[in-house]
Amino acid sequence: MMEEKNKWYSKFLDAMYVESGVSFNAYIDQKQYELNSEILAYVEVVDSNHLLIEIDQETILLSGDTIQTYNNKTNQLVIDRLIDDDIGVFSLLSGNLREVNILKTTIFKNIVRINFSLPSLDYKGFVEILKSGEPKRMRLSYSSDQFIDIAITGFRTGELSKFGSFNPSPREIINLYE
Repeated sequence: MMEEKNKWYSKFLDAMYVESGVSFNAYIDQKQYELNSEILAYVEVVDSNHLLIEIDQETILLSGDTIQTYNNKTNQLVIDRLIDDDIGVFSLLSGNLREVNILKTTIFKNIVRINFSLPSLDYKGFVEILKSGEPKRMRLSYSSDQFIDIAITGFRTGELSKFGSFNPSPREIINLYE
């Protein structure tokens, strides 16, 4: 039975990590502490450690443990480092969930729901995929009323146009981890 659970999770990872990368639109609903946000984003995933997220006036590039956030409006570039073992929106969008424990896989007519936990952090969540492995929805719950929920549309393989061309010329650079 465990093989069946892992089979679907492996299909999800195979769909996310193709050599030519993937791109998609994401509707991100996030509730953490007093922060409540709903965001539409365009995402390009090169691999588990390289992705680009375009949101309204900002472009966020994750490369390894370095995050660059360019604000088009203020023409500022903020450089920061991803916190070790931080599991959040980047982890979900890139499919990079380390030490995931597959709890249960439920197969519906068109969707497969993979329930998982991250025992080291006491988080739970699920990934919903098509039977091809293509992600449709992801959710990570930190507690009963704190979560990130991501709905995915327009999933495409290849044709990454923004990650490789990200090269802003900011008026100001703020480096938070020098």
